[in-house]
Formats: sequence, C-alpha cells, structure tokens
Amino acid sequence: MKFCEEEIDLENKWDGVIKKYMMFFVILMVSAAGFCGFFVKWSFRDGARSWGFEAYMEGTGRRPAMDRQLMPQTVKLLASLIPEPTKEKLSAKLEKDASIEKRYAQAHITRKYIIEYYLMYILCIVTYIASIYILRSLLTEILSDPVSGTLGALFFALVFPFFEVLGGYFYDIGEIFFLFLAARFALHGNWAGLMVLTPFAEANKEAFLFYLPALYPLFLQHYDKKKAVGITLFAMFLAGLMYLYICYCYAGSPGDMADHRAMEHLSTMFNPLAYFKTSSIYGLPLGSGMFLPHMVCVYWLVKHTWQHLSESWKMHAKIIFVINGLLYFFFVVPDEIRDLSMLYVSFSIFISYYIQDLIKKNMET
Repeated sequence: MKFCEEEIDLENKWDGVIKKYMMFFVILMVSAAGFCGFFVKWSFRDGARSWGFEAYMEGTGRRPAMDRQLMPQTVKLLASLIPEPTKEKLSAKLEKDASIEKRYAQAHITRKYIIEYYLMYILCIVTYIASIYILRSLLTEILSDPVSGTLGALFFALVFPFFEVLGGYFYDIGEIFFLFLAARFALHGNWAGLMVLTPFAEANKEAFLFYLPALYPLFLQHYDKKKAVGITLFAMFLAGLMYLYICYCYAGSPGDMADHRAMEHLSTMFNPLAYFKTSSIYGLPLGSGMFLPHMVCVYWLVKHTWQHLSESWKMHAKIIFVINGLLYFFFVVPDEIRDLSMLYVSFSIFISYYIQDLIKKNMET
C-alpha cells in the first residue's frame, strides 16, 4: 500500500514537471515568433545614423532616443568582462559564422561591436520571454483564470510587431518588461519592489515616469490614500532623478528632450487614407498604425469587457489613457503606436476578458 502511494506521488510530481515544461515550451515558441516578427523588420536599426546600434555604442545618437541607455550600457558592461584574448577569438568566430546576418536580411553588424550586438540580441530575447511570463502571471491573477490569462499573454506576444510600425527598438522590449513587472508589483502592494525597479525602468525609457501615476489605484487597494499617494510620488521622484542624471550625461547630444507633433496629428486626423495604411508584418501586407478595422476592434473590446474590470483597474485604465493619449498627441509621430505602450497592460486585460467570454459562451452552447 505504501509503495503504491509513493508511486502515485512520484507520478504526480512528474506530471507537474511535464506540465510546466510544456507551458514553457509554448511560451518560448510563441515569444520567439513574436520577437522574430519584430527583429526581421527592424533588427537594431542597423546603419541608422541617429538611433542605430552603433550610435548607442558610441554615444553619438540623437535625443530623446539617446537618453534610453539601460540596455546599451548593460551589454557594454557584459562585453567589458570578457578577457581581451577571448574577445578577439569570439569576435572572429561570430564574424565567420554570421548567424544573425544569415537569418535576418536587415541585420548589418560591424566587427567592432559584434560581441555587444550578439549580447543585445540574447538580452532582448530573454527579456521578451520573461515579459510574456510576467504578463501571463498578471493576467491569470486578475481574471482568476489561467487559461484566459495564458491565451491573453500569448496573443500579446504575437501582436507586438503590429505596434512597431514606424520603427522598432531594443528598448521597446525592455519597456514592456518594466511595465508588466511594475503593474504586478502594484497589484500586490509591493512598494519596495517598485522603488528598486523604477530607476532601471526610467533609464530604459523616460516615459516610465508618466506611467507611475496610473499605479496609484492599485496601491490604493492595499494602503490608505495618504500612503498610496506617498508611494506614487516617491517613485516619480526617483524616476525624475534618474531622468535628470541621464539628461545631464547626454546634454551635449543633438536633439532635444522631446519633439513637438501636435500639428502633424491634426493634419493626419482628417486624412481618410491615414486609417487604411498597411505595412509588412510577418511577411504580409497587414493593417498598421491607426488602421480603421483595428480601431473598431479595440473599441468593441473595451465596450464589451469594461464591466469585468475592478474599480481599481478601471481607474488605472482611465488615468493612463489620458496621460498616454496627451503624450502621444503632442510629442509622437502619427501612427507610431508603439508609443501608446503604457496602454499595453489595459489592452491585454481587455483581450483576456474577451477570450474568457468567448470560452464561456462556447461551453454553454
């Protein structure tokens, strides 16, 4: 009898291990597909004078993009830890194999920064997969439904290249990691985790400062109003300090803190052709930017899933819609919807609830 119980217990453990591996494999495959959809089109903007990979390595790019230094500095640090003789041998091998260039026509790597390039490639893949894992965890907890939460996260992994319309950058991948992790910290009332995260997230992209106010409703679930406000303001203070430090470091770079785009939006807004643009995504000419059918679908999603959101998440969505909407209108090139990234968490929640509703309807019929 005891032997049978031990055998069943062992079988249950193996069952759990296999399930976790299968989930890892599914997330890995879908994340890899999403990342390739991004990288096959943009690589790391190789050859672009103001915001290409070499410009970041040499610090010669144009602001505000040049202020986004977390990932470039990380790969520089990692490369500096490799002994010089090893670095020379590794550079020669990578140049000979040309693994990335053979797979992606857009990739053009100079030997001088070949190690840093490959390190950035690995860092981006790992960060992208980790981001989808975090998003899955976040959505599963919000919906109390692992199936819909997982499908929502996988959907985001595949749809991400659609957001990278006019340009795609490595810091966009870093940004989704920080946005998802910050939302998870706030959902759990983990203010200490957010304080540690904030300087790194701000060093990756300055927009994180404006994302923080939308976390206030989530902290309000755990703390009184005074403490929730204090947590939010202190996180914004840390982000502001990091941003000022980076601005000081790159004050001599060409460009400015932001570009003004309001007039461009006004002219585009009344152009009917602007709502039917296409772009090569996954090798197909698919709708991009403010593509009207996509906008209708998003409206439909919000309309039919809004009632499922808790009051905290409703307030979060409203705050971030106003903040990100204003920033987009005044400072972002029209159709550059990757700069609506602060809405990614809300968008993923709407998608997951819609998937949950579809599953429930199919089960009832």
